[in-house]
Amino acid sequence: MDTRMQTVRHLLDLCRRSERTCSWVCSGFLTPAEQEDFLQCPEAAGFSFSFDGGFEAAERKLLVAGNEEDIGWPPDSPIRVIAVRPLSMRFAEELTHRDFLGAVLGLGLERGCIGDILVREKSAWILCLASSADFIASSLTEVRRTAVSASIVTGEIPELQPVFAPLRLNVASERLDTVTAAFAGLSRGRAADLFSAEKVQVNGRVITDKSFRMKPGDILSLRGFGKAVYDGIEQETRKNRLWVLLRKYV
Repeated sequence: MDTRMQTVRHLLDLCRRSERTCSWVCSGFLTPAEQEDFLQCPEAAGFSFSFDGGFEAAERKLLVAGNEEDIGWPPDSPIRVIAVRPLSMRFAEELTHRDFLGAVLGLGLERGCIGDILVREKSAWILCLASSADFIASSLTEVRRTAVSASIVTGEIPELQPVFAPLRLNVASERLDTVTAAFAGLSRGRAADLFSAEKVQVNGRVITDKSFRMKPGDILSLRGFGKAVYDGIEQETRKNRLWVLLRKYV
């Protein structure tokens, strides 16, 4: 049984447990691809569930099985937010998403305990399971060589709103290889190397098919070049080329 099917079966088991015990049951954080796999499973339609990432634009989300009619109001959110800030901004390194994720996983936690990580300048806001929050807040003291403080934050958190830079690209078609090349500023030939190196993802899933067609709402991730939401075609030129719109995460 492949990993994708194992994940779907695990999520179905959680939904069955929720019905059997008449209680709320949640998974670890799932990638967009894992969420989509479950939604495409015919058996999933027979259960009550939702996805929760801690904020509206989250990509990685928990499956929360149960419904208020049968179980009552859900308990406190299973998600917490950890703010991680350098002890000295002046001497802090330029830290990336990968740096913060590596530091948290280096504490011995599994990837499913960690949701989205939003990096703002040299600080980060990390979504995590409530069961892991105290441990992260007390144990995370360094990211790369930068000393940091970590604390659980609540209430309105403006940093959880993503920041985008609009992009308008001229491409031959909505094929993934043409959009990838334009987004990365590469030739089609060099962009092909990203596919063979499995550095191209759409909605959290590695795509090696260069002819894959983008559609509005898809999230394109290119390792080493960034991530963007694809918003579709703005207009077609007289030479049958396309102006397409994206919003790049910054």
